[in-house]
Amino acid sequence: MEESLEAHKIMSMEPEKRERVINAAMMEFSKGFKSACTDTIVREAGISKGLLFHYFGTKRGLYNFILQNACEIIHDEYIVLVDVKQMDIIEKIWQMTLLKMDLSHKHPALFDFLAKAYMELQENPDAEMAKYFAKTRSDAVDKVLENIDVSLFKDGVDPKKAANIVLWTLNGYSASQINSSMDMEDYKTEYERYLEEIKEYIAILRKTMYK
Repeated sequence: MEESLEAHKIMSMEPEKRERVINAAMMEFSKGFKSACTDTIVREAGISKGLLFHYFGTKRGLYNFILQNACEIIHDEYIVLVDVKQMDIIEKIWQMTLLKMDLSHKHPALFDFLAKAYMELQENPDAEMAKYFAKTRSDAVDKVLENIDVSLFKDGVDPKKAANIVLWTLNGYSASQINSSMDMEDYKTEYERYLEEIKEYIAILRKTMYK
């Protein structure tokens, strides 16, 4: 997994076809590495199995690329967009929740794949894979805690623990609401409802933790 994405063979493939391969693989690997079927991936991507293995060599090679690519998506389309100038940690996490909801719609299988990959990593430790997860988590936590105003919290409230509570609450809500099969019209219809319900959770958390 040391090879950069830009240097990978698959980057020579035309962009539209490459995205089909990546999306099909991410969706299939959301079932888990062992359960994923390369026949399904090539069928959904519209390419031959020979071409798939020409680019990735093995099923594991494909999986490793998809994991690295997923972590880069999280970094480039989520973490770097967090407003570090925002000093209110609850407001910052609210903004991150909105970013995550948009990312879930743009890449429907992304978070399911990463969640499954992380679970499998706990069962079968792999130093290379762990490195990508650790870097992604560290970057996200750093963004959450950067430049926050701890004076907003009630006395005795640990900012890091409070941040975890907010993250767990809103991530759990998002996971329960985002439907990977939702089409664009459904997404537009439901989006405002999501926002209003999240605001209610935010209000409760703010009242509980802030002065």
